[in-house]
Amino acid sequence: MSSIRIWTPESDFDSQAVRCIAEKIIGSSSIKILEASDRAYKDALKRDQKDGLKKQVNLFLKTSDLVIFLIDYDGIQSHFQRRGEPNSLVNKITEVVNSIDRAILIYIKQELESWLLVDCLGICCYFTNDENTRKKQDWIKFASQIQCGNTELIIEAEQGGKGSKEYLEKFSDKINCKINPNLKNKPNNLKQKRYSERNSPEIAKYIEINQQALTRNESLKDFSEYLLIAGIRLTWLKLLNGEVFKNHSKIKLQSILNISEKLSVRINF
Repeated sequence: MSSIRIWTPESDFDSQAVRCIAEKIIGSSSIKILEASDRAYKDALKRDQKDGLKKQVNLFLKTSDLVIFLIDYDGIQSHFQRRGEPNSLVNKITEVVNSIDRAILIYIKQELESWLLVDCLGICCYFTNDENTRKKQDWIKFASQIQCGNTELIIEAEQGGKGSKEYLEKFSDKINCKINPNLKNKPNNLKQKRYSERNSPEIAKYIEINQQALTRNESLKDFSEYLLIAGIRLTWLKLLNGEVFKNHSKIKLQSILNISEKLSVRINF
């Protein structure tokens, strides 16, 4: 089975959440989504500060067809600062993907939480622990008042500033107060129920990834498009190498594959 490995080296929680989102995008296909951990990144650099990351990617590519790095793009100033640091995460990953054809880097704008926030009603489903919340009119109205049209506009102007994570924290407070109004007078109890990064993998299970959701975050749409195109190409390549096809069928399929490369940038949802 063909596989794509998702690597979000900044957080294992992000990695689990993105894997869940990727599986929703791919759907019921023959492509398996794998993940790599924050620990794998640290261990790779510990073994070899200069070439450890490249070696680890090549090791992953023995069992995966493609490695996709995902890191936060949390504001222009923050990104500019990171690019100015020779040993920064973004510079190390960029160096690797520039030297390995089957490794790419995609930015998450603005933080993973901005991807979760494309479906505020799904977040409500998580906190109510009920998928049927999506069908209830009072929750639909409540979520629509919070839903951002473009979650990339929840901007973290500088590193460490407020962004989509803080937005989701405040949103979770509103959800929990709707569930239990008494929490408004119990700040400590409310804080305990507040969103934290460790909740993201479970929240991702409730998020719907559809055309409307994808319009709310360009980086999520880019990720979705690339993932689908990569999945299609891997499936076709597998068929091309299969014995089931006769020569003329292989030639026809190869021509389709070549055309798909030219048209891939035009695919819209």
